[in-house]
Amino acid sequence: MAQAAASSRSGGNRRFVYVVASVAALGGLLFGYDTGVISGALLFINKDFQLNPFLEGFIVSSLLLGAMVGAAISGALSDRLGRRTIILVAAAIFAVGAIGAGLSPNVGTLIFFRFLLGLGVGSASALVPSYISESAPTDVRGSLSSLFQLAITIGILVAYLVNAAFASAGEWRWPLGLAFVPALILLIGMYFLPETPRWLVSKDRDEEARRVLSRTRTEEEVESELKEIRHAEDVEGEQAGYRELLAPWVRPMLVVGIGLAVFQQFVGINTVIYYAPTIIKSTGLADVASVLATVGIGVVNVLMTIVAILVIDRIGRKPLLLIGLAGMFVSLGIIGAAFLFSGLSGIISWVTLAGLMLYIASFAVSFGPVLWVMLPEIFPLNARGTGTGVSALSNWGANFIVAQSFLPLVALIGRPAVFWILAGMCIVAALFIYFLVPETRGRSLEKIELDLRDRMTVGS
Repeated sequence: MAQAAASSRSGGNRRFVYVVASVAALGGLLFGYDTGVISGALLFINKDFQLNPFLEGFIVSSLLLGAMVGAAISGALSDRLGRRTIILVAAAIFAVGAIGAGLSPNVGTLIFFRFLLGLGVGSASALVPSYISESAPTDVRGSLSSLFQLAITIGILVAYLVNAAFASAGEWRWPLGLAFVPALILLIGMYFLPETPRWLVSKDRDEEARRVLSRTRTEEEVESELKEIRHAEDVEGEQAGYRELLAPWVRPMLVVGIGLAVFQQFVGINTVIYYAPTIIKSTGLADVASVLATVGIGVVNVLMTIVAILVIDRIGRKPLLLIGLAGMFVSLGIIGAAFLFSGLSGIISWVTLAGLMLYIASFAVSFGPVLWVMLPEIFPLNARGTGTGVSALSNWGANFIVAQSFLPLVALIGRPAVFWILAGMCIVAALFIYFLVPETRGRSLEKIELDLRDRMTVGS
């Protein structure tokens, strides 16, 4: 009877963990929605405001610039003020930005609110993975942290569908403004969720941390985990933020975090997200078929992210990354080769589409979720927000470079060469991961931290 009661109690606790992760992951849905919705909205914004190419590009990139600023400042702020507090601020920014963008009377106002939305997107990318990772039990940490990437893919897909629903009316204000709804849900949901126990311990609020842990762990697990967190905190000392991030034993993990974040973009994912209709249309498919194919890409993105959630805590982080990069290398090679034979337009269209689908599937099962799972895992507690923020900043900077350079590179050297360069980046990324990235599956955050500290100390 006692064992059954304990099992039941544990099950109830575990359900609350999923609630915590799901509410926080709404930050990822807003991330995906606000980055994806502009592709369809631009067609109709252009009709209202008569945009030139510079303004059209700046409406898109203003969000990326805001995201870089948001990622840069939110991580360090969360180390001081708490993950939950800054996510609440980000939710408020999302809500104000969505309403402002939807009601914008001119281009300048729209660009301002897109930049504001970018602050929310960048903050979400830096903080939501840390919040989930610090709240989740070790055995399901990878799966729960992957919910952030799943929410991003759902947000992108919802943006595509909303754009399609309003396209016949030539409407862009409603698609932009509707982001207010999930922003409000995130704001209300996070208000009722607790701060992470690890951040509370870092501020010597052990009793609050104990109460938070008791909602998701048994009494024995609570005391064991608190002891482990406190031990890691004592070893880590008083340094925090950038000072801790620049400590000799942490610097190699900073290289890993920035490297993973940059390679996630340099393997070309946002050339597909941003330019999928353009790529597909260039192969000979009609406009309608190109839009439908884009929705299909969004569906594959969601489904394969679900597969990643199911296997990441079984297979591990590194194997998934290497498997995904192999698939991306093959698919990018196929796409590049298909563009060489422009005379076979019908065949090329379907070969290119198949290559794009394989590419998205490979990315979604690997680099998409694994980056956001690993970033909070590899940094020590006192610099986790800062380290994840710096890495997210690098991710958005690389995103900006790829988004701005893709079409000019296509014009300069041609589509086959561009896609083969991206395939080459997959090889470089695989070598980086194989030799430098540690496996973190099945170990608590504190165990990972202490193991990395010991390894770097011995190595020095």
